[in-house]
Amino acid sequence: MSRHNRSTPRDPFQGGRNNCTGYDGNMPSTTSTITGSFASQRAQNFVTSGFYNKNTKQFISRHTLARRRMNSISQSRDLSPDRMLVDEAPNRSASLPERSDIRVPDPDERPSLMQSGEVAMDISRLLNPSKPEVGPVDTSRLLNLSEPEVRPPGDRNLPAGNNNRFFQNASYSNFQGNTFNAVGRDQNIQNHYAPQIVQNINYGQQISQDTRQNDLIHNMPRAKHALYDANDGKGQIRKACTEGTRTEILSEIVNWAIGNSRIKTLGYWVCGMAGTGKSTIAMSVCIELAKQNWLGATFFCNRQIPECRDHSLIIPTIAYQLAHHLQAFAEALLEILKKEPEAFSKPPSIQLNLLLMTPWKKISSVNMQTAVVVIDALDECEHISSVLSGLIPAINEQSMPGLKFFFTSRPQGHIQRHLKISRPLPPGSQVEGMFLHDVEEELVKADIAKFIKEEFEALTIPEKDMYINKLAEKSGKLFIYAATMVRYIKDYPEYVEDRLSEIFKPTSAPEENQTGDLDDLYHTVIEVAISTNRRKLSSKEFEERLMILHTIAIVGRPVSCFVISGLLGLKIGNVEGTVTQLQSVLYIGHTDKLVYTFHASFRDYILTQSRAGSDYVCNPLESHSMLSRRCFDTLTKLKFNICDLPSSFLADKDVPGIEQKLQNIDDTLRYACNYWGYHLAQSSMDAELDSQVTIFLKKRLMFWIEGMNLIGDLANCSEIILSLEKVEIGLENITKVIWDIQNFLTYIGSSDVKEMTPHLYLSLLPFWPYDFNGKLELNNIIKFEKRVRQQSIGYWKMNSTIHCMDFSSDGKMLAFGLNGGIIGIMNLLTGKYIQELQGHTHSISSVAFSPDGTKVASGSEDSTLRLWDVATGSHITEPLQGHTDSVESVAFSPDGTKLASGSQDSTLRLWDVATGTQITEPLQGNSYGVNSVAFSPDGTKLASGSYDKTLRLWDVATGSQITDPLQGHTDSVYSVAFSPDGTKLASGSGDQTLRLWDVATGTQIKEPLQGHTNWVKSVAFSPDGTKVASGSYDNTLRLWDVATGSQITEPLQGHTDSVESVAFSPDGTKLASGSYDNTLRLWDLVTGTQITEPLQGHTYSVESVASSPDGTKLASGSNDNTLRLWGMATGTQITEPLQSHTYTVYSVAFSPDGTKLASGSNDNTLRLWDVATGTQITEPLQGHTDPVYSVAISPDGTKVASGSHDNTLRLWDVATGSQITEPLQGHTDSVESVAFSPDGTKLVSGSWDNTVRLWDVTTGSQITEPLQGHTNFVLSVAFSPDGTKLVSGSWDNTVRLWDVATGTQITEPLQGHTNWVHSVAFSPDGTRVASASRDNTLRLWDVATGTQITELQGHINSVCSVTFSPDGTKLASGSHDNTLRLWDVATGSQIMEPLQGHTHWHFANSRNDINTSWTLDDKGWVYFPGQAEGTIWIPPQFRDSLLWKAENTCIISKEGYNKISFDECVYGEDWAKCYCG
Repeated sequence: MSRHNRSTPRDPFQGGRNNCTGYDGNMPSTTSTITGSFASQRAQNFVTSGFYNKNTKQFISRHTLARRRMNSISQSRDLSPDRMLVDEAPNRSASLPERSDIRVPDPDERPSLMQSGEVAMDISRLLNPSKPEVGPVDTSRLLNLSEPEVRPPGDRNLPAGNNNRFFQNASYSNFQGNTFNAVGRDQNIQNHYAPQIVQNINYGQQISQDTRQNDLIHNMPRAKHALYDANDGKGQIRKACTEGTRTEILSEIVNWAIGNSRIKTLGYWVCGMAGTGKSTIAMSVCIELAKQNWLGATFFCNRQIPECRDHSLIIPTIAYQLAHHLQAFAEALLEILKKEPEAFSKPPSIQLNLLLMTPWKKISSVNMQTAVVVIDALDECEHISSVLSGLIPAINEQSMPGLKFFFTSRPQGHIQRHLKISRPLPPGSQVEGMFLHDVEEELVKADIAKFIKEEFEALTIPEKDMYINKLAEKSGKLFIYAATMVRYIKDYPEYVEDRLSEIFKPTSAPEENQTGDLDDLYHTVIEVAISTNRRKLSSKEFEERLMILHTIAIVGRPVSCFVISGLLGLKIGNVEGTVTQLQSVLYIGHTDKLVYTFHASFRDYILTQSRAGSDYVCNPLESHSMLSRRCFDTLTKLKFNICDLPSSFLADKDVPGIEQKLQNIDDTLRYACNYWGYHLAQSSMDAELDSQVTIFLKKRLMFWIEGMNLIGDLANCSEIILSLEKVEIGLENITKVIWDIQNFLTYIGSSDVKEMTPHLYLSLLPFWPYDFNGKLELNNIIKFEKRVRQQSIGYWKMNSTIHCMDFSSDGKMLAFGLNGGIIGIMNLLTGKYIQELQGHTHSISSVAFSPDGTKVASGSEDSTLRLWDVATGSHITEPLQGHTDSVESVAFSPDGTKLASGSQDSTLRLWDVATGTQITEPLQGNSYGVNSVAFSPDGTKLASGSYDKTLRLWDVATGSQITDPLQGHTDSVYSVAFSPDGTKLASGSGDQTLRLWDVATGTQIKEPLQGHTNWVKSVAFSPDGTKVASGSYDNTLRLWDVATGSQITEPLQGHTDSVESVAFSPDGTKLASGSYDNTLRLWDLVTGTQITEPLQGHTYSVESVASSPDGTKLASGSNDNTLRLWGMATGTQITEPLQSHTYTVYSVAFSPDGTKLASGSNDNTLRLWDVATGTQITEPLQGHTDPVYSVAISPDGTKVASGSHDNTLRLWDVATGSQITEPLQGHTDSVESVAFSPDGTKLVSGSWDNTVRLWDVTTGSQITEPLQGHTNFVLSVAFSPDGTKLVSGSWDNTVRLWDVATGTQITEPLQGHTNWVHSVAFSPDGTRVASASRDNTLRLWDVATGTQITELQGHINSVCSVTFSPDGTKLASGSHDNTLRLWDVATGSQIMEPLQGHTHWHFANSRNDINTSWTLDDKGWVYFPGQAEGTIWIPPQFRDSLLWKAENTCIISKEGYNKISFDECVYGEDWAKCYCG
């Protein structure tokens, strides 16, 4: 075996340069590792495979070391530190005492190792400094010669199994209980050095404790099999060049690496065609650099090993190895990981900055370290451009001085574009290149001949040299060809001569190129294994073997013989025998047992008719069709709860014995689950396959989703389902079938319970309001008594407002702009981030995909535009500069060559996408900022909308206006959009309307589209041009019919703040919306049918509520200028809205007999209403000069009191509507609240002057001094039923209780609210106070103690008003979330204690109790009484508004509500009863 086939550790006798694990004689005392101290070095010797001694040019194996340690006899009785360190130099930073009687041996003596065992010390006792003892020699570790685990380059001698350190040799835990030998004259020597040894170990223990905190580095995701000296995951060891070959090439590369070359670049690229030996060269370079301690990190890409083709692991793997190579780098990296623990999930460009550039800069500025990073086979890594796009510029700009990069790859275009840089750069910045296929053929042939000669050395062959030369000649420049032939010849030594003769038989066709030569070889190999001679193989055997070969060639990933056997229904012995016969071109991995081709050229050969011939060629269409049928046959094994999950309370990973349970989904079933779509998309459909697909979708779809979720492959489902688009299937409306399933998968992907598989059935499926092909009928699950008519299908909570968004042309991606200059790109099929683009310095105002989906343009408040590469996340050009104010809108032309922008600087600009330069002068004409721009579908026109209330049309070619400004809007135009045919223009405005315009004439087509109650911020046409969508500051989306101008559906509700952006998916089935509530939502426009009629109600915030004296009615006043009367029992309106006020109604109050209603408004008036008829009783009560914030009717019903922003109170006669007294004056600021005492003789008021005042109703004078104590505005006051107490609520977040007689506070302030207290009320029995707050909660307080009884949550916006029902059992509240809610005062807490005897709540006898006493936590989990675990998870789009909670008795809302029944719900250990099959 070549010496390069085994790992070559560093020379233990040579000082390590720039390496914490090597001895350099000058290790600083502050180092965070004790490498060099006796224990760690000794431990290294225990586990290393051996040492290479540069002085003697010998390799000393572990076997030799162990034998010498056990058998050698001392030639010297010195107990020098060197002897104590076995065969390593001591750590000179340790303070050992000077001894004149100690001789330090010459390094050349060190191979003698330990020559005596007179003194043996138990290292586990040394770790306890209080007990330094001696003991026998433990040889168990010395004789354990098992191979160590995979380590970073050069770290083969680190202790195996030490998994929680980033410097593993700093830990002593691996050596406890083992012993070491110290050679010496007597016990006194031992006693002399033991304290120092113990001191060193104590120091090591401290460091060990420190390193335990460094799991951040140890747990970095990395590709272990990508390291140069690692087992490649299949039991194969990467081979280096045969000794004596490639010497000139290797010399040039190594000299470049160590700085002894004329080439001074920081990068070096070896490029070569397939089979030219790039990887063997890279391996040899690694071995040589490791010997000289220059090797910093390696990453050997391999398309057959998933982790080795994962571009996202390259930077973390390199950083991990550098942390082991350089302690300073590790420390710098650790500091970054503490701040950015999720750095590994970022795109490679961000990984590069965080994990490599930043820590390297920190250490290079102090100590110019030098290390070489080797990355082999770039072409075998997926999405490698995303790594190179950042790494190559960093090399060119010398961002990591001293860190060199060595690359190899095939000459593929996308790699060449990154590495062949033509623009001039500073010296030493460009990447040097070497093309192996351009190396002189004679030099290559000579090296190949040397390789063959070494491989044939053990063979007895006549005329060996002749054959060697012939094989070298036939190989040309392809080492793979030579290697394949050598392997074929050597596989069966008894047939060597026969096989040589076969290879060199004259062929019927001339050999014209290297591919032809390789094809001849492959044909020879296959003919031996799968002979066409029917005397050797029957027709059945031939077809069976050929089917096995074809399956290996076209499977979606390498599979085992077991999987091939399972898919094809063949005996596993037959499969293994066929693979064995083909071992010249195939091999089975030793560890994963997967079948691999030795080289990709073989697959190319077998799939090409002209190369493989009709006998052996694989017809992809036929083979994929066959494997599709086999996959669907396998998928019939899927079933409900396939892994027997025991409880819905457990996450999948926490299920006892989960690994064993997952074996129910064996490798064959896993392959079928993941690759049925891959094969189906390349199949020829027939009746059998069509039937299989249809049955699978109808009967096993949910079981497939369950299985994929359990094996962690749920994210693949969306792409697999899309394969159905590529074939003709008999299912009706297959496009709708696909998108229905896609929507459900999106919904699952955005949920928090996808890792708790039972909740696919218990929580997610029941809440999904739409049918889809394969949706199961479940039993014993939650039921909806009522449901909001429409909910979003996808819901993603962000940390920022979503200002803008755009779909990619294929509908699979969504780009959106956030605060802080961040642009997100999400894969809508998986719900995962693809990229996070950073570069802008302020918020993003607009984003747009290019028509081909490869680029994203962004406009920002930083006045620039930027162009981004979607695949890599990098800038395409420099920032596009020219605007002098915020860029509000960007749009690509339909051909993708131009970009338009609109800015607050009142101009539009046109840009060339290729160069990033302006095409024309700025387009000027608007008198204020430009909010929106849009290209016409033919790219000849540009539309703009502006703060100057106009739209304008521009000629793209000339930059001039086409028509006069389009006028009609009475406020700013925020959004414009062309119809798909280019004939119409839609606009949205701050005047709350949309308008449609004729592009040819510039005139409005019809009346304004009205319905929104606030600004219209975004408009978009559907792809077919029949609909327009709008998003508004009124928190809703609306759909409009372009032909009629009418709304198509009820508003799409769910957002809790203004909707900033809307966008149709390219197929028109979905609508995306982004909002100031920091959520991104997806709406299904096909299946979003209305389920219940909406409850008509207020269209804006509810400012005040009041209960009628008999408790049967509720009155509400709203910002929509109306009052409404509701039936308390039904929640429905009793009359038409009471309309007359011209502004917000701030206060309402019933008369004591319930026949009249008083209201106060922002229109400065009070009004009196007849409850029975809903009509006004008198003319408006006028007199206040500012808004009326509060009204109250006296207990006898004859008077009305009002408080106003004009700082006064007024008393009015109910019968006549006239004022009774002069205005009650005294407050120095607005009067926010008034209330009569129960006997009607007093009036209390609360004001913005921070005081409460008591008034005599008869005289209108103040009774006491102002009641002072609040530190901010008093917003609400109320008398207790007996008239002896007052309660007040204030802007200072407190509630206060007062004694009416004395005007003093009764208790300490009632504290608990975290925002203003808007409203307070006494219960009818006077024992409780209710308060409503801007913190969205109501609270109940005990009057006697001043303590909080309970907190009522449910409103999602400020609670403005609260009142008790006359019997005190209910509480009504009105909120800025536009709803009224009724609460059961008694059941705000648990009704009954758990039944004694059962260990869990026995719900069979307590369903009614559950339905009235369940609770919901902040994460969406429903808890039942007596149940410690959450039972059902409610998706956020169903709980963030309008969810009927257990405490509610009524919700009155225009939007409807969601009400759930748990009467039949199963959970916990009974969860599987939800499906009966």
